[in-house]
Amino acid sequence: MRARTIAWRVLVVMLGAGLIGTLGGAIVADRTVRAAYIGQLAPQFAARFTEDEARACERAPERWTMSVGPVRGFSAYAYDAEHRRPPNPDAPAFDAALAATLGTKPRDTAISLRFVARGGAMAIRTAAAPPCDVIYVEWQNAGLGGRVALAMAASAVASALFSSWLGFMAIVYPLVRRIRRLHKATAHVGEPDGYNGLGNRENGDELDRLALVLDRAHTRIRHNAALLEEQRNALERHLAHVAHDLRTPLTSLQVTLEYVADLVAPGEAREALAAALKDTVYLDGLTQNLRLASKLRSGWSPTDEVADVNLSDIVMRIAMRARMLAKRRGITLDVSIPDEPVVILCNAVAVEQATANIVDNAVAYGEPHGHVAVLLTSRRSQDERSVFEIEVRDDGSSVAPLQLPTLGQITFRSDDARQKDPRGSGLGLAITSEICTRMHWSLAFEALEPRGLCVRIVGATQHLTQPCSAAVRASRISPST
Repeated sequence: MRARTIAWRVLVVMLGAGLIGTLGGAIVADRTVRAAYIGQLAPQFAARFTEDEARACERAPERWTMSVGPVRGFSAYAYDAEHRRPPNPDAPAFDAALAATLGTKPRDTAISLRFVARGGAMAIRTAAAPPCDVIYVEWQNAGLGGRVALAMAASAVASALFSSWLGFMAIVYPLVRRIRRLHKATAHVGEPDGYNGLGNRENGDELDRLALVLDRAHTRIRHNAALLEEQRNALERHLAHVAHDLRTPLTSLQVTLEYVADLVAPGEAREALAAALKDTVYLDGLTQNLRLASKLRSGWSPTDEVADVNLSDIVMRIAMRARMLAKRRGITLDVSIPDEPVVILCNAVAVEQATANIVDNAVAYGEPHGHVAVLLTSRRSQDERSVFEIEVRDDGSSVAPLQLPTLGQITFRSDDARQKDPRGSGLGLAITSEICTRMHWSLAFEALEPRGLCVRIVGATQHLTQPCSAAVRASRISPST
């Protein structure tokens, strides 16, 4: 196991590279010195062994020796090539390695060096008669230290470069490639697409074990994500079913409360019925928004199941539902629609809920005994397209300018709305904002002076069955209605 770790790999490679460098330096130095001796000294000895030197050696081989001129530390003796024995009793013994490598032709040379050229021996074949047919030269510290040092330095630099290259190719480059692969895989951990498995080598090195951890983490995240998605879908389906089942009893309860409120004389009982009616309207809107939110989260789009829809009918239907709450709060609800139908291609449920949310908010949070106006118009835009505009105005407390951009966010409700009614979380406006975004309509909020809020929805009239008219029919729903 330890031998597979990255640290041990680096250690082994560096030791191997160091060993290779040392051996390479020694081999280079040895070859350099050998080449220097064979290429320079051997020819000098051969040139000095003239015919006169050969006759002098033949006459008195037991006393013969030869000078090498300015080169110090050298001793030259004559030897019998056949028996490798010197006639001079002071001559050293013939090196067996030289005897094995010396050639048979005149001027053939064999050389033997001691460590780092600290000394050596050289044998040169001559044309003289025995016992002078081999000249044996021996030396100690021949003064080639500078050349040897240069050769060693050059070999050390070459070995260092080779070791660096070997370490890079054997360790660094593979590590960089694996780390890049890990980085690429890490960026996609947990994503549905883009993650490629890194392997399952449990007995590998540190990076292999890290890759195994990433694979397991990705698998666990995807499993948990699938489980959460399944639970979320189940919860949304359950919520949609509950909201659907609550719609009928809440509508029946609202009708009953309206009927009973008309029968009860003014007083505490009537105020309690009005509060219960307000709660019922709130619960009905909440369940419808929850049901629509579940459908939107599950992939449903308001652009699905579209048909020609008359916005005038939708606005009047919303106003009729809101009239009872407006009446109980003493709010005058005014509705204005064009004479001709404003027909667009859309999903009727989505459009009605988006419009109902802003109308219900205006009635629920407007000032008691105040006014709410709902206006539907159809006109030509600057680019000559037919557009509709739904505008809802109330004279309740104004929203602070800094809070206007946050209207329509799921977690936002104005401070005044929270003080008046702590229930809810702004889901209605969030649903309206989401539907307008998906339908490519604009949703705008404007604070009115001296008080009040104006909510405006503008969208393209995708299909008109009749031409638009500037004539407008007004319908007023007052507290006395």
